[in-house]
Amino acid sequence: MKLIDRDGRLFGRISVIDLLVIAVVAVIAAAVYVKNNATPTGSDGVKEVPIVFQVRTTGTESYVADALRVGDKIYDPNYSSGGGPVGEITEIQVLSDPGTAVYENMPDGTLPRIEVAGTVDLLVTVKGTGVSDGRSYSINRVYELGVNSSRTYRTNRAIFNGTVIEIMD
Repeated sequence: MKLIDRDGRLFGRISVIDLLVIAVVAVIAAAVYVKNNATPTGSDGVKEVPIVFQVRTTGTESYVADALRVGDKIYDPNYSSGGGPVGEITEIQVLSDPGTAVYENMPDGTLPRIEVAGTVDLLVTVKGTGVSDGRSYSINRVYELGVNSSRTYRTNRAIFNGTVIEIMD
């Protein structure tokens, strides 16, 4: 008995073309099954947690401090935060009034920090959502947050510069 007969049938029973169609359908069915039933890996299995951090501002003009409100969403215009806010302001504390703002070059060569009238130093507490492994923090999965990082933040009413002094998760 021949493997393929004169009519193109395998062992005289099934067409080679029919066999190829069955194989393609089986591969497609297996691919759909694997895609729908695969266990999540990578960042899909990571759970987002609340991350609270504090930003210290120095020498912030009083009108900017007055424009900040608890409940305001804050954004970082210089670094991508995944299209959403970095977080929401939960507390604003005035650390000193007037705030210290500038270093002044003195004739004797020293650089004392000078208090400037009309400014305040603030401690702004912000609550965001992100992922953390206890050593690194990422808001919205893309905005890297670190202690001692100086950033520019904005709300819908104000723009201010600050340094992240503490991160609590």
